Amino acid sequence: MSESKRRRTRWLVGLGVVVLLLVWGAVVAAGAWSAYRHDQRGLDALQSVRQTSDPTTLTAASTEATLHGAAAEFGAAHDDLTGPLMAPVTWLPVLGRQLRSARALSSAAEQVSTVGARFLGQVHDVLDQPHGAGPERVQSLRRLSALSLSAAHQLDGIDTGPDQALVGPLARKHDEFVSQLDGVRRRLATAAVVSSVTATILQGPQTYLVLAANNAEMRAGSGAFLEVGTADAADGTVHLGDLGPSGALGLAPGQVVVTGDLQRNWGWLEPGVDWRTLGVTPQFPVTAELASRMWAARSGQQVQGVLAVDVVGLSQIMAVTGPVQVGTTTLDASNVAQYLLHDQYAGLSDNATGDATREDALGTIAGDALRQLQGESTDLRGLASAVSGAVAGRHLMVWSSDPTAEAAWMASGAAGTLTPSSLAVNMVNQGGNKLDQFLPVTVHLATRSDVTGTGVTMTTVLTNRTPDGQSQFIAGPYPGLPLVYGDYSGIVADNLPAGATGITMTGAGPLSSLGAEGPTMLVAAPLVIHQGATATVVVRFHLPTAHGTMTVVPSARVPAEQWTAGGRSFTDERPETISW
Repeated sequence: MSESKRRRTRWLVGLGVVVLLLVWGAVVAAGAWSAYRHDQRGLDALQSVRQTSDPTTLTAASTEATLHGAAAEFGAAHDDLTGPLMAPVTWLPVLGRQLRSARALSSAAEQVSTVGARFLGQVHDVLDQPHGAGPERVQSLRRLSALSLSAAHQLDGIDTGPDQALVGPLARKHDEFVSQLDGVRRRLATAAVVSSVTATILQGPQTYLVLAANNAEMRAGSGAFLEVGTADAADGTVHLGDLGPSGALGLAPGQVVVTGDLQRNWGWLEPGVDWRTLGVTPQFPVTAELASRMWAARSGQQVQGVLAVDVVGLSQIMAVTGPVQVGTTTLDASNVAQYLLHDQYAGLSDNATGDATREDALGTIAGDALRQLQGESTDLRGLASAVSGAVAGRHLMVWSSDPTAEAAWMASGAAGTLTPSSLAVNMVNQGGNKLDQFLPVTVHLATRSDVTGTGVTMTTVLTNRTPDGQSQFIAGPYPGLPLVYGDYSGIVADNLPAGATGITMTGAGPLSSLGAEGPTMLVAAPLVIHQGATATVVVRFHLPTAHGTMTVVPSARVPAEQWTAGGRSFTDERPETISW
């Protein structure tokens, strides 16, 4: 063969190789692009499920179908990244690692979606089965616990692939997926423990102290506890005893010892003497533990835990249980709040105000609703949704003296705890009236970074919109207090993140408290707002970091507080995280 023919042959072979490489590269690129699109559609489906917090929607058949669809998309993406044409890429030192990571993530996402869809299908089976009250409900809870734990274990062995030396976008996707996977595992583990603990409590025998709170007269993070009693659980059934007015259950000073932050910040209100001064701290475990000791001192009865429910929480539960009858009045989820916050007090005079034996209707209505809840026809999905909403807004809180049960309540968000990043604005009613329903609260929070961290300015505006013509029980004045009709007398009490320094408060009276309250810092001062007037309270403090987060703790107020922070507006009906 001549030299020219050999050169032509080499040129043709080389051209063929280049063409093959280009075609192969095009096929690889097309496969990668197809995988990306499948992954993105799968991620969008998972995101829609992840953002669903309502149990009714989460357990709907459509959510299961969405997860099946996501699994199919991730499976298709994995297929696009697998096969003989993709195999050579895995041998390359840099691109190979990226491909192996993307392929592993697609496979992991497919497994997560499949496990999630299977789990929801099993949950549907439990929820859709005919269920009875009593022992059958305990069995259902234990079954849900086992299913949650099994799903969590199935997620433990999922391989998410290489996590080192990844390109920026892939590294971020990998870290985000791993973080979300860890979150799913934690939530499943929490669901397992909460279901198991709830089943154990219902199995009993256990006795819980019940605190009935009315949001028309607020404390910190809850309404005032105006009625107290016990609930006994045994064989899957809960019996709520008669709730009595808390004003008639006072103790002698010193009979129950109050210590720590509660005594230092609020001892002057004697929270261990009068039940109506409980709840001055938003740390429900502190309040509940003290309440259990007060009950033991008063009645001689030891309780295994404490449950607090308010008007909003009861209204949400009644959306599931249906109406109850109080005298000639039929109450349901649409009108029970108006009745409990206002109408039951219409026409009451100062004599009723001073009568510690006058019963609030909240306990009676709660008892009727609970009896209906024991029935076999209860909508379990609706009940889960109602309880979830009540817990999110601090309208239903639970404490247990058992460490395992208390850990479950903390993990579920039902414990009413604070964290070092908590931020809360509360008005503690000191006027002996029911004016909180007429005191809307708006909060504006602004941050400004400096060389040493972040300066924070929190402006709270409170407007007293008490209308004319209210009963003395609602609008006062409470006998013996230096107030007139419509005066709102209270304590503005703000809990700030643990690292807050340089704390100042203007627009209220002299500070009554400034210092640690659990994992937060407390600043509090008295404030009187006359009918029709507006007060503006400004709190300034400094945080030691240039960037971070704060979580707004619900106040449980009605109406809910209105917040603006970080360029967005929201209410405090559930915890909200502020980033800066």
